[in-house]
Amino acid sequence: MKNRIVSTLLVLPLVALLLCISCGAAEYPKTFTDSADREVTLQMPVERIIVLSTDAAEAVELLGAGDKIVGVTDTVQKYSWYFPNLKNKALVGKWSAPDYEVIGQIAKGTEDAITPNILVLGYPSGKMGGKSYGVDAVAEGLAPFKDIAVAGFSFYKGDSMDKEITLLGQILGKEDKAAEYLAWKNTQKEAIAGAVEGKGISKVYFENTQPKGLGELKTNGGKSDIDMSIRLAGGLNVFGSSSDESITTSWETVITKNPDVILQAKSDDILGWGAFPSSNTIAAQQARDEITGRTGGNAVPAIKNKKVWIVYRKMLYGPGSMAGTAFMAKLLHPDADLVPVAVYKEYLDLLGIKYPEGRTFVFPQMESE
Repeated sequence: MKNRIVSTLLVLPLVALLLCISCGAAEYPKTFTDSADREVTLQMPVERIIVLSTDAAEAVELLGAGDKIVGVTDTVQKYSWYFPNLKNKALVGKWSAPDYEVIGQIAKGTEDAITPNILVLGYPSGKMGGKSYGVDAVAEGLAPFKDIAVAGFSFYKGDSMDKEITLLGQILGKEDKAAEYLAWKNTQKEAIAGAVEGKGISKVYFENTQPKGLGELKTNGGKSDIDMSIRLAGGLNVFGSSSDESITTSWETVITKNPDVILQAKSDDILGWGAFPSSNTIAAQQARDEITGRTGGNAVPAIKNKKVWIVYRKMLYGPGSMAGTAFMAKLLHPDADLVPVAVYKEYLDLLGIKYPEGRTFVFPQMESE
């Protein structure tokens, strides 16, 4: 009798475990709606991920699931300083033109058929050179290969970031990491808003790339994430009344807007810039000199008052954009109780990257850096 009781006690945990496994299996197939309003069905838990954008790579790494990534596009490899664990992953083409045959081969591996535990993460929409690179085009390109789930997420739009990170956390079983990131993001958002409250509004012209000509300057309108960042930072986007997300304008038009501050985003292939006169800060100095030397610029308050800055692009967009917003707020309101470097350090820590001490993210460098 005693042996029978002991045997029963030993079996019960095994039964419970099998029941749990059975319950987990019952959750699949699982269907969710992506940011392109498409229904995506997963046949089993995701064990392999292919990321077609740096934003998707950043989101997956942020949730602690970077070990699941098996394929990346060119820009993810290019930003190896931001994704050191992904630089040797299989290359699946350009971010704007994925190689579907390569993706299909990766999905198949050494097996005769594809195990449906793979998820491809792309953009909800977008065109390059008249050709779509959005999730619909990706799904069509992968249609000949069975059992490859394709989902479209931005991971850079402020109005959908919380929802997307939460959903990806659920998909990958990383709800705790998603909650940790969202708590950090919303805490920083509240801190920035509180720090600039009542400090007045500066008119801001944001130039999102170095110009090819003064008649085709690129900026952002009122539906853009940059506009939201400027407003949170205590500024007013001089093109914020436009309903267009992306705008092409001219220097003559910018002059009529009379901006108090001019910010220009600058891309680089390293994490931050070395102290002046490094090659990167010399390039930033040249970009700034080009702006301040534009015809008619002496009449613009931003140039007259030397409030023209070149800003590190990567921190302005994507999941880490609160760091860029903190820098922006400090530039607009130097007396604001904010330490942008600390904000960026915290974000990079969440991403698993060490902050590069002694480097700068705005030029001219702020005293607080």
